[in-house]
Amino acid sequence: MADFEPVPYRIRIGVTGHRKLDDPAAVQAMVRKAIDTAVHNLFPSKSLPYIDRIRRAGTTAISYSVLSPLAEGADRIVARAVLEYPGARLDVVLPLALEDYVEDFHAEESKKEFRQLLARCRRPLQLRSSRNQDAAGHPAGAAELRSEAYSRAGQFVVDHCDALIAVWDGEPERGRGGTAEVVTYAIDQKRPVIRVWGELIEVHRNNGLDSAALFSIDRFNRRAVKPHEREDSRRDLESEYFPQTDVAQAIPSGARDLVRRCLFPYYQHASGLAEKNQKWFHRAGWSTYTLSAAAVGSAAVGVLFPELAGAGFGVELALLLVIAVTLLLARGRHAHQSWVENRFLAERLRSGIFMAICGVEPWPVEVLPFMGHSLSVNDWTLRAFDEIWERLPALPGCSDSECLILNSYVREVWLGKQVDYHTMNHKIQKRARKWLAWAGNVVLPITIAAATVHLLVLWRTPAEAQESVSWLDRRLSFIGLLFPAIGASLAGMEAHREHLRLEKSSANMAAQLERLRGQMKSATDPVRFESLLQQGNEAMLQETEGWLMLMRFVEIKAS
Repeated sequence: MADFEPVPYRIRIGVTGHRKLDDPAAVQAMVRKAIDTAVHNLFPSKSLPYIDRIRRAGTTAISYSVLSPLAEGADRIVARAVLEYPGARLDVVLPLALEDYVEDFHAEESKKEFRQLLARCRRPLQLRSSRNQDAAGHPAGAAELRSEAYSRAGQFVVDHCDALIAVWDGEPERGRGGTAEVVTYAIDQKRPVIRVWGELIEVHRNNGLDSAALFSIDRFNRRAVKPHEREDSRRDLESEYFPQTDVAQAIPSGARDLVRRCLFPYYQHASGLAEKNQKWFHRAGWSTYTLSAAAVGSAAVGVLFPELAGAGFGVELALLLVIAVTLLLARGRHAHQSWVENRFLAERLRSGIFMAICGVEPWPVEVLPFMGHSLSVNDWTLRAFDEIWERLPALPGCSDSECLILNSYVREVWLGKQVDYHTMNHKIQKRARKWLAWAGNVVLPITIAAATVHLLVLWRTPAEAQESVSWLDRRLSFIGLLFPAIGASLAGMEAHREHLRLEKSSANMAAQLERLRGQMKSATDPVRFESLLQQGNEAMLQETEGWLMLMRFVEIKAS
């Protein structure tokens, strides 16, 4: 096991329902019953034995969170029911600016209850930051804006939950943003819906719960790192984030201790796993493409030189078996998937460490539509980062007195080193691409020349004399068979490593970060500095997402 508190897997329960309920205590009891009896069975039946093994092993806790706007009635009842479970968490999405939203609760007791629950959420999300009064004169009118805001909040809950609990009487919608509208949207999105009303618990399974994220988080928790590797990594982190420079040494001790305690262990683990699996994947790819060409050459020897047929075909078989075993081992270790996903998590944590040192909360991750099949709200890396980040205390932002120190630190230690990395990576990828292109350019003319000579020899040699030049015929045939295989292997290596795209990506990223670094020099106030810090974090997130989008679908193809 790793030397950190394991990351739990949370079943995220969304809530919608009526505001006025006759017996809140009875509803809360029914919600508990629904969670106990229905939620677990939303997983695919074939995954239940493995989930039970995880529960028994205790490697990964399965917990709950509830996503609620905390309106009166069902929103709060379901929230309280979920929070009764050990380790449960409350996430709050507010449809309106806080001041406007509180106005919806007329009774002081209701406002007090709202604030008490809101205080249990580390980072409430406001879908609208501007006040309704700022929208005076809007053609839609204040009432329509309010309805639109509630509709958006309902859709947000559905989009970011694993299952929706609806305390709903089943009647048609009575207005925009109401319970019926949210339930209809959830069903359209194939989200599981559990309807609670009176003594009724009605389950609309739809797509059910996806267990893939649970299994990936469990693999992350179970993968062990050797003690000496952890110690080496810890020293590397200290020198990377807190080098012996004036600006780095001026970082407040509280910020240092926070990231060392809460973020370094997870970054170490993710980065270590990424590095190990990257080596596995690259070696497996290099071996597969190299041995594939060698297998073709061995088969060619067996065909063209009968006296060596046994050795040629025997070597071919041995090489093919080695290729098969290599691919099986790489796939069994989930080498490719573990590499790209752990690297994505590590890069998210790398940026998060600098944000935490500066006391700034990163903007929420919004998955772009074109990445829906590659990165989604169910992606285990997003879940893991969210869990790790939620363990931090609320970050206050940087103060005027710290702004200049942190500005210099970010420009030197974060942006500067990232510019250096991408500049160097651009050169490495370019050199590798050129080497493969040079090798391909050598192989092709040799193959063409051999084929040309072969045809000329056969054409110009009389039939009765062809036996005397069979030695040349065999050798030219060998080149004709082997060299196209070498060319194909070189092309496979290029596709496997994506040198050209990574070369261009690093060049663009280095230029973008250098511009941002220059802009940050003049950011002497906290507001401007934090804005540029967020831009840097977002730029690196987008670059990492693009890399993930590219590399997640790179495969080793033995053919």
